[in-house]
Amino acid sequence: MDYFKQIFSYVLYRFKRKQRANALQVETNKIEKPLEEDSVLKLLFVFIGPAVFGLLINALYNFVDRIFVGRFVGAEGLSAVTMAFPISLFQFGFILLFGSGSGILIAKYLGEKKKNKAEDVLGGAIAGLLLTIVIFTIAGLIFYKPLLESFGAQGILLDLATEYLVVLIMGFPLSFFLALEFTCRAEGNPRFPARLILLSSLINVCLDYVFMKIFDMGISGAALATVIAQSTNAFFLIRYYLSGNSLVHIVWKKIKLQKHTIFPILSVGFAPFIMDVANSLQNVFANNLLLNSGGIEGVAAMGIIFGLNVIFMMTALGTGDGMQPIISFNFGAKLSDRVKETFRYALIMVGVTGIIGVFILESHTVSLISFFIDDNENITTISKTAIQIFAVSIPFYMVQIVMTRYFQALQQNRIATMLALLRPGLFVPIAILLNKLYGLIGIWIAFVVSDSIAALISFLMVKGYTGKILRPLKSVTSNKQLWT
Repeated sequence: MDYFKQIFSYVLYRFKRKQRANALQVETNKIEKPLEEDSVLKLLFVFIGPAVFGLLINALYNFVDRIFVGRFVGAEGLSAVTMAFPISLFQFGFILLFGSGSGILIAKYLGEKKKNKAEDVLGGAIAGLLLTIVIFTIAGLIFYKPLLESFGAQGILLDLATEYLVVLIMGFPLSFFLALEFTCRAEGNPRFPARLILLSSLINVCLDYVFMKIFDMGISGAALATVIAQSTNAFFLIRYYLSGNSLVHIVWKKIKLQKHTIFPILSVGFAPFIMDVANSLQNVFANNLLLNSGGIEGVAAMGIIFGLNVIFMMTALGTGDGMQPIISFNFGAKLSDRVKETFRYALIMVGVTGIIGVFILESHTVSLISFFIDDNENITTISKTAIQIFAVSIPFYMVQIVMTRYFQALQQNRIATMLALLRPGLFVPIAILLNKLYGLIGIWIAFVVSDSIAALISFLMVKGYTGKILRPLKSVTSNKQLWT
């Protein structure tokens, strides 16, 4: 009798195992088939739409955040947030390092039908994030004041920036897990992180009003609203992976730092990381130049530019992030024409958006400035000139970001890193020169000159290298070369 029970239990076990395997295969096919067979334009709207929408909503609450700070704290508050901004950029650089790096590898491995490797990558990324959280939080709480002082903050500016930054640092243990947005998109679920960003943005805007208007918490209220909103987003991302609803599952024994997983993640994610860190250092450098040339008003004008520019920056980043899973999957599946077509449409999208952005900023400058501050004629005058000059750079840096993300998606890490360093690398010497020649206006001109040169060099790299990279892959749509 026991013998038959054992046979029955074994047969039942094998049957359930087969069912789970079939269910997993169906689930995987739901992701793989569209990426491999759907029209590229449809995929771009499916992936880029939620990514851009999510980041635009994120940009909107940053925009509103600065409006609240400008209205309830004043020019000093705007300047303080601008002084602390490089730290936030530096943190976001590590989110990109692990999020973008792991996302691209996960999409590529899914394209190669290697789900186990995708789960190795997810585990390695989580292990890296946990280590980074510990280091960042401890170092941030120890060195926040010397850092702000090295950025040029002093007096009331230092006090306000300190008040703002300490609250942000306390939120690091959860906010770093925003990197999981990239892995969600990589496994074919772009809508979920977009919905979470919408939710967190609504929370942020509502809490801005409650903390700053009703409770009169000042600049710390703005920081606390941001931390609560980001933590809510991160909580639901973690819950998504722990619930078992994700395609790529968390395997607890794979949450460890191993050379064969962490090094590829760092290698692939290094380009957006170094771009973000370089932009952070560029902002520190620009803030110091602005303090010397235009005082607090000059830094406040830069803060208004950041508030407006974040909309276009997030559109470029969202387009790049949205196209990467499509490109990486089809690169892994060796479908060259789909790779090139995806990139071409993405480039057109950001180029058109950038031109529209120039028109809006040039034609409604004063009205846009009044959202942030309307009782300081000096800041309004400086900001008007700054925005009208800076706006010209928008189409250039938008296409340059997408071209950098393109090489990253193809795992051409050296080229992607070089292109990531171009904009800030060119900006510093050009800004020094033009600042000496033209004063404060020269700093604004430097953005246009450096971004246009970086875009031109990036385009030449695309023209020169795309054929070499994709030539070994098969063509599925036509023999026509979109880029040669």
